[in-house]
Amino acid sequence: MNKKMIATLVLSSLVASAFAVNAGAAPDKQVLKDENGQVHTVVGQLGKVSGATAEERALNALDKAKGEFGFDKAAGTFKVKKSHKDENGTTHTKLDQVINGIPVFAQQMIVHETEGTVEGITSGYQALTANTDKARLNDKKAIQAALASTNTASDAAFTQAPAAELLYFPQGDQAILSYKVSFAADGETPVRYDVFVNAVDGTILNTINKVEHTAAVGTGVGVDGVTKTGLNTNLKSGTYYLEDVSKPMTGMIRTRDLRNSTFGFFIYNMTDADNHWDASTQRAGVDAHYYAGMVYDWYKNNVNRNSINDAGMSLESRVRYGSKYNNAFWDGSQMTYGDGDGVNFRAFSGALDVVAHELTHGVTEYTSGLVYQNQSGALNESWSDALGATIDSNDWLMGEDICLPGGTYTAFRSMQDPTLYGDPAHMNDYINTTDDNGGVHSNSGIPNKAFYNFATAIGSRNNAAKVWYTASRDYMTSSTNFSGARAATLQAASALYGSGSSTYTALQNAWSAVGVY
Repeated sequence: MNKKMIATLVLSSLVASAFAVNAGAAPDKQVLKDENGQVHTVVGQLGKVSGATAEERALNALDKAKGEFGFDKAAGTFKVKKSHKDENGTTHTKLDQVINGIPVFAQQMIVHETEGTVEGITSGYQALTANTDKARLNDKKAIQAALASTNTASDAAFTQAPAAELLYFPQGDQAILSYKVSFAADGETPVRYDVFVNAVDGTILNTINKVEHTAAVGTGVGVDGVTKTGLNTNLKSGTYYLEDVSKPMTGMIRTRDLRNSTFGFFIYNMTDADNHWDASTQRAGVDAHYYAGMVYDWYKNNVNRNSINDAGMSLESRVRYGSKYNNAFWDGSQMTYGDGDGVNFRAFSGALDVVAHELTHGVTEYTSGLVYQNQSGALNESWSDALGATIDSNDWLMGEDICLPGGTYTAFRSMQDPTLYGDPAHMNDYINTTDDNGGVHSNSGIPNKAFYNFATAIGSRNNAAKVWYTASRDYMTSSTNFSGARAATLQAASALYGSGSSTYTALQNAWSAVGVY
């Protein structure tokens, strides 16, 4: 990878840009910008708005701040996607930017208000000019183009069938009418693609593979030979299944076996006769199942989230994927774990932080929806690492429990010192690259270090993780960058602990220490 130092900003210009206050604005109002001068957050006293619904109030709030963001009128420019009232009574309404009634990819606004009092606006808005309002391609041709561009056969073993959604794709100051073609497929190298196809001429505008390939990354006996007690199973017709139906969810936690196939239709229930799961072929399943239950319990007990979608969806896991496969991935609906090569790695389900990391990718998909590319993608990775290091709190390493002695790796990443594994720990060392979706794994070291700074300063990983979760749920859009993440976590810390708290100050210092303002 090419490492390029990003330009170091002069402190005075940072202060001026990051905390600029518009002339005539209310005294407590702050307009926050990133290093490129783009407004990402307006916070403070934004006044009262009327409206019988959250949607009406949100549109009226956006009209009050249109000067800061640069649009003429909220109605017709934004469309409400969802609204959520948090534990403090603040309503967070997320709106998609639209052009000609068609959504713009990854461009969103979030209005934060309590009974009509506007407390802030989070922005992912760009002023864009549409190239056209009419598609020349139909969705079938767009799907064909997407499959061809990724060398995916039309009869591949799809775990998510190809589907096309018409939207505008931002490209510079243009909005290109496009199809987002999404699909996932098993195989020697599993994939989960979003392919953006120009709806006029069929060219490929962008491709994102959302399966991360880290490669550096009763009772039951786990992968490490340790017996797990309290393994929740399901007894049916005299046979025990790796199915946990004890949780307050509409679905269940279920773990199944691919038996070294890479095709999802070859999948088998994991069963046992005496509910003591000690066969060597069961060990990966024991850990995947046991750890998925621990992750569910953390989210439910600490932030009252009921499974990945907060509506009790099943947590599905598949183990023994492929032969000597060095990876684990979330494919949009389920978890999949390889057995490892037996030289560098043991089965990837054998690490609680790996399981928590992967399942948190699912949570992120349902909260902020961070696009898996560039800075938003690095945040997506980092948020998973942060929850992994919180739920598995023995150390600040990621994946060390599946790294075999004598192998090439001792861990995937360190949150305490990202540089140990070649990742940057400060914006001065940010890596500009087109590899790995814009360096999502390497550059995650910067927000990882910020989380470590914060959690150790306040003496609680749990409290730090609650801030990170609340920020993703309520204050981050799908295109949030590092500067926006600082603002989002500060807003979350203010909501949870108060802006005058030592927690809030510690968070400010944590981000400043890694050069994010």
